[in-house]
Amino acid sequence: MLTQLEIVNGLLSTIVVVISITTGVRMMLKYKTHKQRVFIFFGITWAGMCTIYIPLVISFWGLVLFRQGLTLFWYLFIDSFVPLIITVAVMAWTELLFKKYQKQLVGLMCIQSAIVCVFFFYNTFMNPPMLGSLEGHIVIRYSFFTLLYLTATAILAFVTGTIFYINSRDAPEPEVRLKGLLIWIAFISFFTGTLLDGFLPISMASVHISRFALIFGSIAFFFGFFPPKFAQEYVKQRVKNKKM
Repeated sequence: MLTQLEIVNGLLSTIVVVISITTGVRMMLKYKTHKQRVFIFFGITWAGMCTIYIPLVISFWGLVLFRQGLTLFWYLFIDSFVPLIITVAVMAWTELLFKKYQKQLVGLMCIQSAIVCVFFFYNTFMNPPMLGSLEGHIVIRYSFFTLLYLTATAILAFVTGTIFYINSRDAPEPEVRLKGLLIWIAFISFFTGTLLDGFLPISMASVHISRFALIFGSIAFFFGFFPPKFAQEYVKQRVKNKKM
Protein backbone atom coordinates (compact mmCIF):
# COMPACT_ATOMS: atom_id res chain seq x y z
CA MET A 1 0.00 0.00 0.00
CA LEU A 2 1.49 3.31 -1.09
CA THR A 3 1.81 6.02 1.52
CA GLN A 4 0.62 9.59 0.96
CA LEU A 5 4.23 10.71 0.57
CA GLU A 6 4.89 8.04 -2.06
CA ILE A 7 1.76 9.05 -3.99
CA VAL A 8 2.81 12.71 -4.04
CA ASN A 9 6.35 11.72 -4.98
CA GLY A 10 5.11 9.45 -7.77
CA LEU A 11 2.75 12.03 -9.26
CA LEU A 12 5.26 14.89 -9.17
CA SER A 13 8.01 12.66 -10.58
CA THR A 14 5.65 11.67 -13.39
CA ILE A 15 5.21 15.34 -14.27
CA VAL A 16 9.01 15.82 -14.26
CA VAL A 17 9.56 12.85 -16.59
CA VAL A 18 6.74 13.77 -18.98
CA ILE A 19 7.87 17.41 -19.33
CA SER A 20 11.54 16.44 -19.72
CA ILE A 21 10.88 13.80 -22.38
CA THR A 22 8.40 16.05 -24.22
CA THR A 23 10.93 18.88 -24.28
CA GLY A 24 13.66 16.54 -25.49
CA VAL A 25 11.53 15.11 -28.29
CA ARG A 26 10.40 18.58 -29.40
CA MET A 27 14.01 19.62 -29.55
CA MET A 28 15.06 16.59 -31.60
CA LEU A 29 12.21 17.23 -34.05
CA LYS A 30 13.62 20.72 -34.60
CA TYR A 31 16.50 19.03 -36.45
CA LYS A 32 14.15 18.52 -39.41
CA THR A 33 13.88 22.27 -39.85
CA HIS A 34 17.39 23.47 -39.02
CA LYS A 35 19.48 20.40 -39.93
CA GLN A 36 21.78 21.07 -36.98
CA ARG A 37 22.76 18.04 -34.93
CA VAL A 38 23.02 20.17 -31.79
CA PHE A 39 19.23 19.88 -31.50
CA ILE A 40 19.47 16.09 -31.49
CA PHE A 41 22.22 16.16 -28.86
CA PHE A 42 20.38 18.59 -26.58
CA GLY A 43 17.12 16.73 -27.09
CA ILE A 44 18.68 13.46 -25.95
CA THR A 45 20.43 15.29 -23.11
CA TRP A 46 17.33 16.88 -21.63
CA ALA A 47 15.16 13.80 -22.10
CA GLY A 48 17.94 11.82 -20.42
CA MET A 49 18.19 14.25 -17.50
CA CYS A 50 15.19 12.51 -15.98
CA THR A 51 16.71 9.01 -16.29
CA ILE A 52 17.09 8.53 -12.53
CA TYR A 53 13.37 9.29 -12.07
CA ILE A 54 12.11 6.90 -14.75
CA PRO A 55 12.35 3.74 -12.55
CA LEU A 56 10.47 5.55 -9.78
CA VAL A 57 7.68 6.54 -12.17
CA ILE A 58 7.44 3.05 -13.71
CA SER A 59 7.37 1.46 -10.26
CA PHE A 60 4.77 3.93 -9.00
CA TRP A 61 2.33 3.30 -11.85
CA GLY A 62 3.04 -0.43 -11.72
CA LEU A 63 1.98 -0.44 -8.08
CA VAL A 64 -1.07 1.74 -8.77
CA LEU A 65 -2.31 -0.29 -11.73
CA PHE A 66 -0.99 -3.81 -11.13
CA ARG A 67 0.23 -3.79 -7.50
CA GLN A 68 3.68 -4.69 -8.76
CA GLY A 69 6.67 -2.31 -8.69
CA LEU A 70 10.22 -2.62 -9.96
CA THR A 71 12.95 -4.42 -8.07
CA LEU A 72 16.21 -2.74 -7.11
CA PHE A 73 17.88 -4.44 -10.08
CA TRP A 74 15.79 -2.51 -12.60
CA TYR A 75 16.34 0.80 -10.81
CA LEU A 76 20.09 0.32 -11.02
CA PHE A 77 20.00 -1.11 -14.54
CA ILE A 78 18.19 1.96 -15.92
CA ASP A 79 20.42 4.32 -13.93
CA SER A 80 23.48 2.65 -15.46
CA PHE A 81 22.77 4.51 -18.71
CA VAL A 82 23.32 7.92 -17.08
CA PRO A 83 27.02 8.06 -18.11
CA LEU A 84 25.97 7.66 -21.77
CA ILE A 85 23.60 10.62 -21.39
CA ILE A 86 26.44 12.68 -19.94
CA THR A 87 28.58 11.85 -22.96
CA VAL A 88 25.83 13.08 -25.29
CA ALA A 89 25.55 16.23 -23.14
CA VAL A 90 29.25 16.94 -23.66
CA MET A 91 28.76 16.43 -27.39
CA ALA A 92 25.91 18.96 -27.25
CA TRP A 93 27.80 21.62 -25.31
CA THR A 94 30.94 21.29 -27.42
CA GLU A 95 28.83 22.09 -30.47
CA LEU A 96 28.36 25.53 -28.92
CA LEU A 97 31.40 25.91 -26.65
CA PHE A 98 34.98 24.75 -26.99
CA LYS A 99 34.35 23.56 -30.55
CA LYS A 100 38.09 23.56 -31.14
CA TYR A 101 38.58 20.91 -28.46
CA GLN A 102 35.42 18.91 -29.17
CA LYS A 103 37.14 15.69 -30.24
CA GLN A 104 39.46 15.67 -27.22
CA LEU A 105 36.70 16.48 -24.69
CA VAL A 106 34.26 13.97 -26.15
CA GLY A 107 37.00 11.35 -26.33
CA LEU A 108 37.89 11.82 -22.65
CA MET A 109 34.23 11.69 -21.68
CA CYS A 110 33.73 8.47 -23.68
CA ILE A 111 36.57 6.81 -21.76
CA GLN A 112 35.23 8.04 -18.43
CA SER A 113 31.67 6.97 -19.26
CA ALA A 114 32.81 3.54 -20.39
CA ILE A 115 34.61 2.97 -17.06
CA VAL A 116 31.63 4.17 -15.01
CA CYS A 117 29.16 2.13 -17.10
CA VAL A 118 31.18 -1.06 -16.59
CA PHE A 119 31.35 -0.34 -12.86
CA PHE A 120 27.59 0.33 -12.68
CA PHE A 121 26.57 -2.69 -14.73
CA TYR A 122 28.94 -5.00 -12.85
CA ASN A 123 27.59 -3.96 -9.45
CA THR A 124 24.00 -3.99 -10.69
CA PHE A 125 24.36 -7.71 -11.32
CA MET A 126 26.93 -8.69 -8.70
CA ASN A 127 26.72 -6.24 -5.77
CA PRO A 128 23.64 -3.92 -5.88
CA PRO A 129 24.15 -2.46 -2.35
CA MET A 130 27.35 -0.88 -3.67
CA LEU A 131 25.13 1.46 -5.71
CA GLY A 132 22.01 1.86 -3.59
CA SER A 133 19.02 0.32 -1.88
CA LEU A 134 15.24 0.68 -2.01
CA GLU A 135 13.59 2.77 0.67
CA GLY A 136 9.90 1.98 0.92
CA HIS A 137 8.05 1.02 -2.26
CA ILE A 138 9.38 3.43 -4.91
CA VAL A 139 12.32 5.46 -3.60
CA ILE A 140 15.94 4.47 -4.09
CA ARG A 141 18.55 5.65 -1.62
CA TYR A 142 21.85 5.91 -3.46
CA SER A 143 25.18 4.89 -1.99
CA PHE A 144 27.95 7.39 -1.31
CA PHE A 145 29.72 6.52 -4.57
CA THR A 146 26.60 6.94 -6.68
CA LEU A 147 25.72 10.23 -4.97
CA LEU A 148 29.27 11.44 -5.54
CA TYR A 149 29.02 10.68 -9.25
CA LEU A 150 25.58 12.26 -9.62
CA THR A 151 26.74 15.35 -7.72
CA ALA A 152 29.79 15.72 -9.95
CA THR A 153 27.50 15.39 -12.98
CA ALA A 154 25.13 18.05 -11.64
CA ILE A 155 28.06 20.40 -10.96
CA LEU A 156 29.37 19.85 -14.50
CA ALA A 157 25.95 20.74 -15.93
CA PHE A 158 25.73 23.85 -13.74
CA VAL A 159 29.21 25.09 -14.66
CA THR A 160 28.67 24.47 -18.38
CA GLY A 161 25.29 26.20 -18.29
CA THR A 162 26.87 29.19 -16.52
CA ILE A 163 29.62 29.46 -19.15
CA PHE A 164 26.98 29.35 -21.88
CA TYR A 165 25.00 32.11 -20.14
CA ILE A 166 28.07 34.33 -19.76
CA ASN A 167 28.84 33.96 -23.46
CA SER A 168 25.24 34.62 -24.48
CA ARG A 169 25.17 37.92 -22.58
CA ASP A 170 27.58 39.39 -25.14
CA ALA A 171 25.38 38.42 -28.09
CA PRO A 172 23.97 41.39 -30.04
CA GLU A 173 20.60 39.69 -30.51
CA PRO A 174 18.25 40.11 -27.49
CA GLU A 175 16.61 36.75 -28.30
CA VAL A 176 19.92 34.95 -27.84
CA ARG A 177 20.46 36.67 -24.48
CA LEU A 178 16.97 35.64 -23.40
CA LYS A 179 17.60 32.03 -24.42
CA GLY A 180 20.91 31.99 -22.57
CA LEU A 181 19.27 33.29 -19.40
CA LEU A 182 16.43 30.75 -19.51
CA ILE A 183 18.79 27.84 -20.16
CA TRP A 184 20.99 28.99 -17.27
CA ILE A 185 17.96 29.17 -14.97
CA ALA A 186 16.97 25.68 -16.15
CA PHE A 187 20.32 24.18 -15.17
CA ILE A 188 20.35 26.00 -11.82
CA SER A 189 16.89 24.61 -11.07
CA PHE A 190 17.79 21.07 -12.12
CA PHE A 191 21.08 21.30 -10.21
CA THR A 192 19.23 22.41 -7.08
CA GLY A 193 16.45 19.83 -7.41
CA THR A 194 18.87 16.96 -7.97
CA LEU A 195 21.07 17.83 -4.99
CA LEU A 196 18.10 18.32 -2.67
CA ASP A 197 16.68 15.00 -3.83
CA GLY A 198 19.95 13.20 -3.22
CA PHE A 199 20.98 14.62 0.14
CA LEU A 200 17.80 15.57 2.00
CA PRO A 201 15.81 12.94 3.90
CA ILE A 202 12.61 11.97 2.08
CA SER A 203 9.75 14.10 3.44
CA MET A 204 6.70 15.89 2.10
CA ALA A 205 8.58 19.20 2.14
CA SER A 206 11.74 17.90 0.44
CA VAL A 207 9.74 16.10 -2.26
CA HIS A 208 7.70 19.21 -3.08
CA ILE A 209 10.73 21.51 -3.16
CA SER A 210 12.96 19.21 -5.23
CA ARG A 211 10.25 18.19 -7.70
CA PHE A 212 9.00 21.73 -8.27
CA ALA A 213 12.61 22.82 -8.87
CA LEU A 214 12.94 20.05 -11.47
CA ILE A 215 9.60 20.93 -13.09
CA PHE A 216 10.51 24.63 -13.20
CA GLY A 217 13.89 23.73 -14.71
CA SER A 218 12.27 21.66 -17.46
CA ILE A 219 9.84 24.46 -18.33
CA ALA A 220 12.66 27.03 -18.38
CA PHE A 221 14.74 24.79 -20.64
CA PHE A 222 11.78 24.34 -23.00
CA PHE A 223 11.26 28.09 -23.26
CA GLY A 224 15.01 28.57 -23.63
CA PHE A 225 14.82 26.80 -27.00
CA PHE A 226 11.19 27.67 -27.76
CA PRO A 227 10.68 31.15 -26.23
CA PRO A 228 7.05 32.32 -26.33
CA LYS A 229 6.30 35.18 -28.71
CA PHE A 230 5.21 37.53 -25.93
CA ALA A 231 8.62 37.14 -24.24
CA GLN A 232 10.45 37.83 -27.51
CA GLU A 233 8.30 40.91 -28.14
CA TYR A 234 8.91 42.13 -24.59
CA VAL A 235 12.68 41.84 -25.02
CA LYS A 236 12.59 43.61 -28.39
CA GLN A 237 10.51 46.42 -26.92
CA ARG A 238 12.94 46.90 -24.07
CA VAL A 239 15.82 47.11 -26.55
CA LYS A 240 13.94 49.74 -28.57
CA ASN A 241 13.21 51.79 -25.43
CA LYS A 242 16.88 51.75 -24.44
CA LYS A 243 17.91 53.04 -27.86
CA MET A 244 15.44 55.94 -27.68
